[in-house]
Amino acid sequence: MKLNDILYKTPEMTEEKLLELIQKNIVFLKIDLVRRLNQLYKNLDLKDAVLKEYDLIQIKQSKLTAYQRQQIQVLVSYCLIEMTKGNGTTSTN
Repeated sequence: MKLNDILYKTPEMTEEKLLELIQKNIVFLKIDLVRRLNQLYKNLDLKDAVLKEYDLIQIKQSKLTAYQRQQIQVLVSYCLIEMTKGNGTTSTN
């Protein structure tokens, strides 16, 4: 399912919240994937590159390896789950 479809069907979830969660959890990506994303998307922030790649994976146009695609899918899925559980809110701790 494409990211825009998910966000459309669940109005409490916004792309801004998702990007915030991705930024927070991006440290879990392997270094080789971060380098590859920076290489593919020189003009995008890493969190935006993750979302772009996620959409490309959904339509089977990604140029990443299978393992790298899995990393992207796991990260975005984890962030979506956190958002639905209400853990996507910003706290000032």
